[in-house]
Amino acid sequence: MHHIKSKNIAVNASAARVFDFISDFNNMEKLMHEKVVDWKSTMTTCTFTIQGMATLNMKQGQNKTNEQVQMVADGKNPFQYDLNTFISSQGENASEIYLQLNADLNPMLAMMAKKPLENFVNILAEELAKQF
Repeated sequence: MHHIKSKNIAVNASAARVFDFISDFNNMEKLMHEKVVDWKSTMTTCTFTIQGMATLNMKQGQNKTNEQVQMVADGKNPFQYDLNTFISSQGENASEIYLQLNADLNPMLAMMAKKPLENFVNILAEELAKQF
């Protein structure tokens, strides 16, 4: 299992506001890079294509209120993974977040996909902070 962690990012919102935003997958589209196409979502599922890489399907996993939102692979995916957003309260209107992608990649795929996946989780974290 490969663990790909984003940078820690300060967010100008309470942990509860961040949790509410990110736990609704309809909001996730606002965080995506321009290379993400064919976005479809409900409150608890989403599917999208990262141009030049793969189509990913996710559903909500085990969330911890105001602390963690877990997204897990659902259905057909090129590899098994989960994507977690960790939220740490830093006061009434401040929090810190980071994302971690845990992916079951074979060595060849890991070599090719590691850098794009690192970029992906960092973009998600930065865009999440911009929402507040």
